[in-house]
Amino acid sequence: MFKKTLFVGMTLAATLSFGVQAMAQTVIRYAEFGPDRGTRAAALNWMSDQIKERSGGSMEIEFHWGKALLGTKAVLKGVGDGVADMGSIIGFFTPKDLRAYNIGDLPVDNADEWVGMRALHEMATSNDAFQKEFAGNNLHYVSNYTTGPIQLICTKQIKTLADLKGVKLRGSGPYGKTFTDMGADVQRMGQPKVYQALESGLIDCNQNYYYSMKAYKQYEVAGNVLELDWGQNMAFGIFMNKGAYEGLSADQKKIVDGVGSDFIDHLAKLMIEGKAKNKAEMEAGIDGKSITVSRLSDEERTALQAAGSKYIDAWVSEATADGYDGAGILASYEAAIAKYAGKKAASGYPW
Repeated sequence: MFKKTLFVGMTLAATLSFGVQAMAQTVIRYAEFGPDRGTRAAALNWMSDQIKERSGGSMEIEFHWGKALLGTKAVLKGVGDGVADMGSIIGFFTPKDLRAYNIGDLPVDNADEWVGMRALHEMATSNDAFQKEFAGNNLHYVSNYTTGPIQLICTKQIKTLADLKGVKLRGSGPYGKTFTDMGADVQRMGQPKVYQALESGLIDCNQNYYYSMKAYKQYEVAGNVLELDWGQNMAFGIFMNKGAYEGLSADQKKIVDGVGSDFIDHLAKLMIEGKAKNKAEMEAGIDGKSITVSRLSDEERTALQAAGSKYIDAWVSEATADGYDGAGILASYEAAIAKYAGKKAASGYPW
């Protein structure tokens, strides 16, 4: 559970004499597998600052960066068991434990960061199946991340889906499976190994996102991007130990949930603006290395969505076999995506 500390502040009494006021402080231990750098870390620090400010200092997050408290795959159980009070959880590692939440990783027609995160946030905070699933893991959902839409970076120019046949491609999840169906030779490896694999010719293409292409400097060894703007990986969020959350006061719960909702808008803005900036920088060239961007035609994008639909159907079947209303959850999710896409079309982003 929380670490409780006392902090002491000096207040000026009406009599102009000084008095000492002590207040209990709730320190929330946060398990984060990533380092304290980059867009996501900046957003987490923003969240921490907001919680501290809105609570008048009565709540504070204590980050344990870089797997110092829990390893990447251990955060779900660790937060549920109370080893950490809060943490970043990737649903991909526990598909049965977070079956409903893993809908966020499906290749649905959902390429806008704000729309997607808002839709999944709505599902996670209001859908009964999600609520039951989180409670079963002793978790309280706070907020969400996203990778942004899927793109391909390649050592040779790929302009159509037919061009993928025979291509050696690093891919993952239902997206990688779809590339396999299209004739690509799909391999599995972590992003840190991709640079050398592209440089050596071990692979021709990599499934990635604009910010990650730049972060791993893959533009140095692969100068061609096929802009797919295909789906997102969003079964990746911020969760709190359920008992720890329930131990907060009503005002503190409202602050945590309010900051969690505002985090969606804050991170989406950072991601969308960062994506445009990273793409432009790589197109212009960095240290003499640049990318050329090709984009699928509308007809090809429709075909890509259709090709990925079998893995959406597979998730529905798996969820149904696990006792969920798979078709109903999918319908609600797609309706939420349409709802926020409509809000964006009508009013633009909220910033």
